[in-house]
Amino acid sequence: MMTYDGLVLAAVVAELGRSIQGGVIQHIRQHSDSDFTFEVRSRGRTYRLFLSVNARFARIYTTASSQPVPQVPPNFCMLLRKYLKGSFIKSIEQVGFDRVLRIRTEAPDGNRNILMFELMGKHSNLILLSDSEIILGAAKFVSAAVSRYRQVLPGRNYIPPPGAGKADPITVIRDEFNELWREGLAQEVSSEDIKRWLVAAFSGIGPFLAEEIMLCAESTDSDAVWRSLQSLREIVTTQDYAPVFITNDRGAAFYAYPVPVGQFSSENQHARYSINETLDTLYRDLIRRDRFDTEFNAIELAIRRSIAWREQSLKDIQKAITEGGKAERYKQYGELILASAASIKKGETIAKVVDYYNPEMKEIEIPLDEKLSTQENAERYFRRYRKAIEGANAAADRQKEFQEEIKELKSAAEKLPSIESIEDIQALREMLTQKGLLRPEPLAPVPGKREEPEFGTARIRRVTSSNGFEILYGENSQSNDYLTSKVAKPNDLWFHARSVTGAHVVIRTGNRPDLVPRSTIMQAAEIAARNSDAKHSRLVAVDYTLKKYVRKPKGSPPGFVRYQQEKTIDVVPDVK
Repeated sequence: MMTYDGLVLAAVVAELGRSIQGGVIQHIRQHSDSDFTFEVRSRGRTYRLFLSVNARFARIYTTASSQPVPQVPPNFCMLLRKYLKGSFIKSIEQVGFDRVLRIRTEAPDGNRNILMFELMGKHSNLILLSDSEIILGAAKFVSAAVSRYRQVLPGRNYIPPPGAGKADPITVIRDEFNELWREGLAQEVSSEDIKRWLVAAFSGIGPFLAEEIMLCAESTDSDAVWRSLQSLREIVTTQDYAPVFITNDRGAAFYAYPVPVGQFSSENQHARYSINETLDTLYRDLIRRDRFDTEFNAIELAIRRSIAWREQSLKDIQKAITEGGKAERYKQYGELILASAASIKKGETIAKVVDYYNPEMKEIEIPLDEKLSTQENAERYFRRYRKAIEGANAAADRQKEFQEEIKELKSAAEKLPSIESIEDIQALREMLTQKGLLRPEPLAPVPGKREEPEFGTARIRRVTSSNGFEILYGENSQSNDYLTSKVAKPNDLWFHARSVTGAHVVIRTGNRPDLVPRSTIMQAAEIAARNSDAKHSRLVAVDYTLKKYVRKPKGSPPGFVRYQQEKTIDVVPDVK
């Protein structure tokens, strides 16, 4: 799991200082209880500053994506708009080296406010303060019943989160460091002891950064650890960041960090120019995979339960079929009771009769209901006969039906490991639900919620390259139009198979197309070839250029464009 520590926040703040500081907050959107976007106009550009207080994915960065919003803005969103919309961002500062951000704003009328963003796991919060640090509102209110130390309620004075008194690793002096070392560590210490001490003694240092500090120190000596902290200080004070996008051995997005790290091989670390853009790409992929895992586990459990329910039902069905095998005997009991009616007295619990259906003509005992007459007891057995026959016939039909359903459910379960997208999971669930094999998912509507995908009704697919770049492509002509005209930015790279109908493919470059590696360009070209009418050709020519050189002629059909200053790549489409 990606850790958003003090060094990550420091790098983000450094970039925000160069991008949105001094800008005007034009609009504020609240997408859910935890997620917010501030649109900031600065230096001739509009930035989307995304903040989330999600317990698992608390984070902040500028984003290229838009998200759906409720039709009726939540109360906190309205409060933020009231106090911050139209205000200038006067300063953006990290509180020490902690995972706390302070944004100071000033409205045109001179009114000043403070926005505190606290990245504290499940305790993360976004708090609006007056200039005198009185709480005006918060994403999460904290009452005295939850915390005796710190209440986050309107009208209260703002109190820093617990742990704010830790030492700042960027400003700590040697004497203070030595004292903390003596107080926190024994004479004989291991690397693990020092890592735990670093996390406990210093703000903004989590297990990941502590591991990096020790790798840099290469020793458990206090002088070596001190020198490693000085290296960290040098990076932060000089803002000498070199962001990397980190992938795992399978090429999937895994981590992002402001500097290359020693915990991963250099082959898995891909240089990027912006920590904000890197985090945007990473978290989009992490959250999509997390949602995929949630959807996958849910349908896997639903299929397993559905199979188990049917297998248990088959056992009940078998009992009904077995009972049907006794049906003829119930009919015989009824007829024997009527044949011996003269000898059976009301109130008896057993009728001793000669079994004429037995070649040996033995006497048998037939249970009776003492409250019923002879005729009624006989009719009771006739009813059991009819019920058993009907039940057995229905059970036999249902048995075959359940066996077919179990077979289909097991077939769906076998296909699950090959599914790679949320859309495919949802399609499988819909198909199984329509066939009655799965129960419909319970609806939990949010009042006023307008559920819309990121690209509206456009069918646009997303792929993350092995180097962490986002590749988008349309599934039809209307989606191609939307991707090229509404989504792609002027300096994004645009691809299309030459002289044939096919998908528009876009690499989001973050305004730096020169940093896109050749491998990502080849991957996008292969996608364009694979999603074109020439996909079965042995060799497909794919043109690519900057999106700003692509134009749509007036009145042309959907998906039709003209472009110039293109380059061409010949690729062999890998059609699966």
